[in-house]
Amino acid sequence: MVDITDALIQALVRRGVKTVYGVPGDFVLGLFKRFEDCPEIEVVCTAGEEGAAFAADAEARLNGLGVVMITYGVGALKILNAVGGAHAECSPVLVISGAPGINSDRKGGSQPLIHHSVYQQGDFQTRMFSEVTVASASLNSAATAVQDIDMVLDGIKTFSKPGYLQIPRDRIARELPFPISSVSSPMVPDRMNVENLLTSDLHKERAAILLDWMRSRERPVVLSGVHIQRYKMQDLFLQILEREGWMCATSLTGKTLIAESHPLSLGIYNGAMTSESVNEDIRNSDGILMIGFPMQDIDTGMFTMDIQEEKLARVDMNSGLTWAHSNGEEAKDELLLPHLLLKVWSEAAPPRQRSLQRVSLSPKRPQGPFTPKECETTLSRVVQAVGAMLVDENTVLLAEVGDSLFASAALHLPFENSFLTSGFWCSLGFVLPGAIGAWFANKQSRPIVLIGDGSFLMSAIECAPLARYNVPAIVIVLDNEGYGTERPMIDGEFNDVQPVDHAMLAQAYGFKKAHRVTTEFELQAALTDVSTIDGPTLLSVKLGKFDFSDALMKLTGGLKKRM
Repeated sequence: MVDITDALIQALVRRGVKTVYGVPGDFVLGLFKRFEDCPEIEVVCTAGEEGAAFAADAEARLNGLGVVMITYGVGALKILNAVGGAHAECSPVLVISGAPGINSDRKGGSQPLIHHSVYQQGDFQTRMFSEVTVASASLNSAATAVQDIDMVLDGIKTFSKPGYLQIPRDRIARELPFPISSVSSPMVPDRMNVENLLTSDLHKERAAILLDWMRSRERPVVLSGVHIQRYKMQDLFLQILEREGWMCATSLTGKTLIAESHPLSLGIYNGAMTSESVNEDIRNSDGILMIGFPMQDIDTGMFTMDIQEEKLARVDMNSGLTWAHSNGEEAKDELLLPHLLLKVWSEAAPPRQRSLQRVSLSPKRPQGPFTPKECETTLSRVVQAVGAMLVDENTVLLAEVGDSLFASAALHLPFENSFLTSGFWCSLGFVLPGAIGAWFANKQSRPIVLIGDGSFLMSAIECAPLARYNVPAIVIVLDNEGYGTERPMIDGEFNDVQPVDHAMLAQAYGFKKAHRVTTEFELQAALTDVSTIDGPTLLSVKLGKFDFSDALMKLTGGLKKRM
């Protein structure tokens, strides 16, 4: 007979899981041993629990499911921030937590005081995670464990958000009363799978009218957002873009949902933070389809998008179709979601009747070679050097929230799905452990990490597992002496951080090579050196205290008024 842990491991293997991230602890030691003994799954131990959750989040964004395993109470509460971020950014992460035994940790039928517990009575932890997950279950019963596991995993897949499973330690080896194959587990339909979608005549009619409207435009443009990636619509979306010949800009968090080398790619659009060339393309367009683009503050440049409503049709995961220009009447259909619209357009669209004039005269192109000058390093030149010297088909760029993120918008990334950030939840600490998850998701990749010195102090302990697993990450610390993103809003000594020898610290953690860079020639030499090293490396790049990207200045100009 198989037990509850067997059922869980088999369910994960069936869904393609090859890696579980975590930190061992007393209530979950038995689970760690069982997973470690499974030949199909590798257990990756990070330095801290939050790092494990961020690593799982990164893998989830690239491979469709990430798994983090932690102990009860002290371990679980450490990851609430990361799981909240995965929920906010639609990342399919499974949390597995140990828990006190149902029988073994009770005495005389009473509930004793168990360490790691916040309350003596009640399952506080499951209640807390219910706020940041779409499905949760405690595997208390062997009779229902298989159904509970499938329910949570199916919910994660359907909604592309986290789920939570809790296993009391005296249930880890509890045998099932029947074979797994005999369990009838109702699977939740995958609402993102176009094969499962039902389309009404009304949906088809509205989709056809919208397609006719876009085809009748002289300069149509598509603004696509991160939900195209999260909900697995990329292939169908690109198929329709190429069929119609529509130029496409993406949100900042959706960067590389189509390859930036694609002839239909315009680059990044995020309101006032947008480059002038892309802004001009948007202004000159007479028909704009905004699809899978959540209307959140960072991606809209603090709601500074300047688009006339009569030019705009919006189709998103929250509101469906909103369109002010449908036969002279406003059209609104909460059920016509992006994947449903794309399905209708892929199946029943008549051929185009006329050729389309391309909207952009200046599509985004790769930056030229980096030629160093006799001067100190600046943020814009660091970004140019990274683009010219490091980016290739194996690159996964991880940009920490702040000016690392805003400056990276200018980087030309020629391959799709090669950019990761916590761009809406905006949690510092994502990218270092995220590099671990990105590499385990694809061991042919090379993570490039852009991180500020303030954020590096928060998460530097995750350099240790980068070294332990020999992850070939290139970590670039942008050292501007503190929390540079906050200085343009309100500055003070609170934005300063303790100076740290980042290079020496990285080597203490086991990095293969580390450099301190202050000039452009040192930058070129250091990038040349680390580009050939198999294993983690670091550059600590000295920047001016007030060296900010243009995008940051535009963004914080609006934020400053709210402080």
